[in-house]
Amino acid sequence: MRLFTQRSLQVLAVAGLATACAPTYQLALKPARATNLFVEGREQAQAVADSVEVRLSFVCYEPTRVVFEAEYRNPTRHALVVEPAAFRYEATRLPAPAAVPGVKPRRPKPLPGAEVTAWTAAASASLPLPALPPRPVAAFDPEPEITALHDRAESEAAKAARIDWFGVALGVASLATDVASLGKRDTQSQYQSRAALHEAAMTYSAVSAATKIEHAVAAEVMQQRAANLQEYALRKVTLEPGQQVRGYLYFPRYDAADGLVVRAPVGHTGVPLEFTQVRKRQ
Repeated sequence: MRLFTQRSLQVLAVAGLATACAPTYQLALKPARATNLFVEGREQAQAVADSVEVRLSFVCYEPTRVVFEAEYRNPTRHALVVEPAAFRYEATRLPAPAAVPGVKPRRPKPLPGAEVTAWTAAASASLPLPALPPRPVAAFDPEPEITALHDRAESEAAKAARIDWFGVALGVASLATDVASLGKRDTQSQYQSRAALHEAAMTYSAVSAATKIEHAVAAEVMQQRAANLQEYALRKVTLEPGQQVRGYLYFPRYDAADGLVVRAPVGHTGVPLEFTQVRKRQ
């Protein structure tokens, strides 16, 4: 039993050391083909369909999302409806190196600064490579999220403004016992009971005030998130002839891909804009 315990600890120590030594990578997305079109320092992929120009640039990664900025220009003589929920991407991946018969594959060890494929990154960390999404991945529609954020903000604000009647009653009871004790000599038991009620009222009041502040802060944060989406997100819009629009698109992020083909809606067609997802060894 003692030998088994020591051996288990050794295995866990080795596993922990291997995990700690696993390389880390910095992710980024860039157009698959250089266009020399830039906005705020970001290179844009470009496509044209039915004379409508679409540009797309990578903005940033969020914990669960990847953010693009889309730009539409409508020089035609007819109106065009742009709808963010109609955007899709398809994930692509470069194949793993062909196995050499009779040779055991080695764990890759990329040098710092090297750009590697999804397969190499996973193999270097001894991690399984997730399967590609089985179907195109849709962008998030910002409207339900904006509505939900406003609703939650109103709910949190209402909780912050709500009168805590139990706290009021507890404070009144504590004050009443203090008033009733004026001019009287309390017994030890009465004094302890009054002190306990006073302490309970003070503690409850502090906790209640802190809870109200938490609700107020939550309401402010959600209102700010909703305001940011309203200002920056691409929202469903009708572009009249000669008009243009810019806004952020939010997709679920998928780190285990080497490329994303984003299909931007133009009428009833989806215009492809190709991006390469690079990962640089840190």
